[in-house]
Amino acid sequence: MSSSETILSNLTASHPAEQQFYENVGALLSSKLYHQLTVAVLDFTSDKSNLHISSDFNNFYILYNDILSNAELKIKSKLNPLMLARIAWNTAQTVVPTQPQKGVEILTELIESFSVKASASSSPPSRSAFASGTPSNPPAPHAKLYAESKLHLLQMDVEKVKLFLKENSVILKELSISTESEVAAVHSAYYQTAMDLYKRVGPADAFYKQAIQFLHYTPPAEVEDAKSLARDLCLAALVGKGVYNLGTVVYENSELLATLKGETDGFLVELMESAAVGNVGAFEALETHRVYLERNGCDIKAIQEKILLLGLVNLVFEKESGERTMAFSDIAKRLQVDLEQVEWIAMKALSLGLIKGSMDQVDGIIDVTWVMPRVLDQKMMTALAKRFGEWYDKVSETKDFMGERIPAF
Repeated sequence: MSSSETILSNLTASHPAEQQFYENVGALLSSKLYHQLTVAVLDFTSDKSNLHISSDFNNFYILYNDILSNAELKIKSKLNPLMLARIAWNTAQTVVPTQPQKGVEILTELIESFSVKASASSSPPSRSAFASGTPSNPPAPHAKLYAESKLHLLQMDVEKVKLFLKENSVILKELSISTESEVAAVHSAYYQTAMDLYKRVGPADAFYKQAIQFLHYTPPAEVEDAKSLARDLCLAALVGKGVYNLGTVVYENSELLATLKGETDGFLVELMESAAVGNVGAFEALETHRVYLERNGCDIKAIQEKILLLGLVNLVFEKESGERTMAFSDIAKRLQVDLEQVEWIAMKALSLGLIKGSMDQVDGIIDVTWVMPRVLDQKMMTALAKRFGEWYDKVSETKDFMGERIPAF
């Protein structure tokens, strides 16, 4: 019996319920179906319900270290590099709680093997390489980037991470030529590391931007500690400078926010929903939860200002394009502020580029020609669709009118 057969036999004996999986791994090894083998192990280690840990046993680690990385089997170089890196990360996470250095070693050794592989590939292939016909995956800068991202996530040396993110932004852009799954996996790892960095050092808007990118490339089911991320994202959106498109959080990441419902900080979801449309009724929630918000670094006055600005943006959006000349008194009534405050709110919105237009302080009116594009909810989308329909009808009527009165030449 070979060493791999012995290892798989022992795994099966320890967990008979997974016999079919371990037998399949053995069959794929024997048949040299390395791609299928990598896919099978990646799927298995991606499901934490398959993990079994005891004082001297970790089936994920055994699969990675004793099967895929086994020097005697010599199959490591034949495996898909990015899938191997993802398996390594799945494995490293299982040992980090009790042996953090072991998790670091798993990723470090893999990164070094990628570097050696890249160095070897820069030399002309030998005759034996042509003669053997043995398939081998090419150097994998994207797989290395994935593994390095995860390694930095574990170690989080602030200055080293900043340098790493800067140096590898070019490689990240090159992923546009790769498959969709490769793009998602590597971007997710890169932005997770960036997100964790800015959570530690700030500012809030930088964390927000990286978190949104991370969520764009990460399936909801794969988000670790979703409740914590949902809370941090809401707080960052509320206080982050220049963050006004709150619909990106509320409407595009509603599944993430749903994890907060029923929790102590579940009020953040309702607060975000109100703030996204500039509902000044949110001021009451700010006062109710003032202690919680200030304890988490929130400036209540700054949040109130953001809500007022978004209230003006939403008011403009609700108007037809030809009806966007508004009196200060109407704005004051909508935002529930004194008339004297409207001029300041309008000037602030104009200076931030949330709206474009002109203001007449003497007559107390503002003429808006453009409003900030943003993510809309279903109700807003329905209203917009209705407007497009009305616009289409008007254009059709004008076309027919002109067609009846312009002679044919």
